[in-house]
Amino acid sequence: MADLYPRNSDPNYGGGADYGFGTDRPVQADIPAQGPPVRRGQGGLATGALALLGLLLKFKGLALTLVSTGVTALLYAQLFGWAFGVGIVLLILVHESGHVVVARIMGMPVTLPVMIPFLGAFVSMKQQPRTVAQESVMAIGGPVLGSIAAGLCYLGYLETPDSSTGQLLRALAYFGFLINLFNLIPVTPLDGGRVTSLLSKWFNVAGLAIAAGLLLFEIQAGDTVSPVLFLVLIFGAFATYQRFRSTILNPAYYAVDAQTKVIVGSLYLALLFALGLGMLQTSAILR
Repeated sequence: MADLYPRNSDPNYGGGADYGFGTDRPVQADIPAQGPPVRRGQGGLATGALALLGLLLKFKGLALTLVSTGVTALLYAQLFGWAFGVGIVLLILVHESGHVVVARIMGMPVTLPVMIPFLGAFVSMKQQPRTVAQESVMAIGGPVLGSIAAGLCYLGYLETPDSSTGQLLRALAYFGFLINLFNLIPVTPLDGGRVTSLLSKWFNVAGLAIAAGLLLFEIQAGDTVSPVLFLVLIFGAFATYQRFRSTILNPAYYAVDAQTKVIVGSLYLALLFALGLGMLQTSAILR
């Protein structure tokens, strides 16, 4: 669930493949003299499978997204049942797609989302953002789209609150509000750290304190400690150090006009309020 997307990676997204071949024998030598006739249905299935394989080889990024999503959905389905497990994966995928959509609107080359079972997903950037404003706008795109998806689940529940579908949508809405709110904790590598770095690097220090507090709360409560929190603290401590260092080495990166700070900061606060309200509402229903 932690929203981790490393920088400057190059996963060789895209690319082509050559499926041609040649032979110095007569053409007839490649055709069996005898053999059982191929049924039309089997031939059509084989042709379709080869076409799909060719498509996946040509678009390696799409193949990685499909495979990682399928594996994650399968694992979640074993734990939570097919309906809820697939729903969780779709909510995470929608969240990550928000980053991709915003990045490509801004002209930033990024890969398609790759799912990591039990940790979340990531979108890989092929180049550094030019400014912290670009970084923060791309980061907030995920929670915006993810919050809309969770809100639609809640509205679906309100339409049929007593049906099994309504109960499923209620649980998915709660999960959607939760993961998007968690991702807004103001510490990099979570989305909140990337968004609030536009306002001040000190938000990352506050985010580290929040993550440490949540970890201590889990330990004291005797609950199973989330490995995600450990990862957030480890990566967050390093990223916070880098933030303070880069503001000295590259101050131009953090030069942002006041209007952009007001717009992004207001959107961040609005998301916090809406997601917190959604959490309270759905948690009251779940009791």
